[in-house]
Amino acid sequence: MAADVVFLNGRVVTMDPAQPRASGVAVLGNRILAVGDDETIRAAVGPNTRVIDLGGRTLLPGLNDNHCHPVYYGFNLAKIDASPSATPTLDSLLERFAEAAAKEPAGNWIQGRGYDDTRLDVKRHPTRWDLDRVTPNHPAILTRTCGHMSVVNSVALRMAGITAETPDPPGGRIVRDEHGEPTGLLQEHAQDLVRKLIAPPTVADIKEALVAAGERFLSMGITSVAEASLRTSDELAAYQELRREGRLPVRVYLMMIIDNTLDAMEQLGVRTGFGDEWLRIGPAKLLQDGSGGGRTALMSYPYPDEPDNYGIAVYTQEYLDEAFRRAAAAGFQGAAHAIGDRAIDMILTAFERALEAHPQPDPRWRIEHCGLLRPDLLERMRRLNVIAVPQPSFVYYLGDSYIRNFTKEALALSYPARTWFDMGITAVGSSGTPVVPADPWVNIRSAVTRLTQDGQEMGAGQAVTLDEALQMFTINGAYASFEENIKGSITPGKLADLIVVDRDPYEVEAVDLHTVQNDLTMVDGRIVYER
Repeated sequence: MAADVVFLNGRVVTMDPAQPRASGVAVLGNRILAVGDDETIRAAVGPNTRVIDLGGRTLLPGLNDNHCHPVYYGFNLAKIDASPSATPTLDSLLERFAEAAAKEPAGNWIQGRGYDDTRLDVKRHPTRWDLDRVTPNHPAILTRTCGHMSVVNSVALRMAGITAETPDPPGGRIVRDEHGEPTGLLQEHAQDLVRKLIAPPTVADIKEALVAAGERFLSMGITSVAEASLRTSDELAAYQELRREGRLPVRVYLMMIIDNTLDAMEQLGVRTGFGDEWLRIGPAKLLQDGSGGGRTALMSYPYPDEPDNYGIAVYTQEYLDEAFRRAAAAGFQGAAHAIGDRAIDMILTAFERALEAHPQPDPRWRIEHCGLLRPDLLERMRRLNVIAVPQPSFVYYLGDSYIRNFTKEALALSYPARTWFDMGITAVGSSGTPVVPADPWVNIRSAVTRLTQDGQEMGAGQAVTLDEALQMFTINGAYASFEENIKGSITPGKLADLIVVDRDPYEVEAVDLHTVQNDLTMVDGRIVYER
């Protein structure tokens, strides 16, 4: 049988233990037809076959970013880039806001994303008064890299009616100065007091953002993603319309936020797994705490120099128990954002109670991030077959702040990939973008080296091998969405989602893995990106 596309003369890393390496792959339609040596694969060349000579380059399965925010990522591409690389100083950050304000009519929102107070030259959060200097006539909002807190200016505070007398909302904190005056920093659900004032995007806007994000993913060799926070019917409509139009760039697994979607899903009888190979309903999800870098992750002990700060618990144990009990009864995989050890403890308790009340034959429930563990929590994860969904590049981009915020003993089990593999706990790779950049090879380097931006080692002993890191971003990601039988490895019969990189990562020094470049991306048997 003649193939449509044949790859020859390469180093094929299959991630399939039955045939770990090959030199050629044949593709027919949207499926992998054959994997083997060049002689075997040449037999599939017909008169209309496109033959691609890899010239010794490496062919891998398409990569899977199993926890990211494509909608937000797409929209953030149009916002002020306040990341440390773009605006390393407070003055440069404010200059960007001033430039944006000069182009917008008074009253329009000015929005930025990506600052990291620990890497700004002033080593603090910007304040309302900083933003006021450059946006006196516009409401302005600047979101931290983690997404769990934002700084707003005085115009935005007035519009939201936030004063010194405004109480903290449930699951949120209005940060105040020594006089009780709001500084403009809003943590967790306190952000909603301002965000609700910003006009929501239309379905057309969301579709445009998803296409923009998808093109970036494809250029990096990412062919599957998990949307970590689907909240609205418009977001679901945008995904569905792109799928119907054949314009969905990457395969998507949708995490449905319980507070926003579970009622409707229960009534409709929709559950995890509904959909197709391009767009599928995933778990029912909640966010239980904040970020480690921002000191809002929920801990069982206080943060250094802040004896009263244990982080933020978004929900009570009773609420978590009931929410996940309903999710289990409705046939959903469960998932929860939990970074601090206390948050993970509460989530595991809720998972245990839900699955005891409504057992599932193959639950594969997930803890997103799963940042700071204890031995007892790891044992509970193993017993429940809970999947860990970390973002290894948090070590690189955020690790220096973690080293300041946590003890060496706590960091020994921070995002503990080595321990997960050794204990048989499935660990899945992801980026969390736009929290940090989506570049998968920075992610893989971080998993293998555990090095921060400043060259410190975070969580000594928790590094994994390159093989294991690639598993996290391929076959393990497929397992986390119940799709290991159709993708995640280069195996005959599986979907033809393939990438070509410019060199063999197994011959690259671990500290240089971030220099690996994606040359070609194939999704569903079609070449959709070439460098």
